[in-house]
Amino acid sequence: MNLKKEHSLRLIIGHFVKRNRIKKRLTQQQLVDRLKVDRQYVWKIENGKINLTTDYIEKIITSLKCTKKDFFDHFK
Repeated sequence: MNLKKEHSLRLIIGHFVKRNRIKKRLTQQQLVDRLKVDRQYVWKIENGKINLTTDYIEKIITSLKCTKKDFFDHFK
């Protein structure tokens, strides 16, 4: 991961979401449908514009069919 240390946690999480969404060949709309939110909300997540609860992060991980290990490995 080439994100600089000064990037906020929100941006790092957003990068994880976008990277894994694309890796799984999901459109934003497909992720929207899985999360049952609007498209703008997913855009805000992917661009680090929103504070997420740990419960919601878990929901995203599940929706992307990733593991918690995948999520935490993204911070290395």
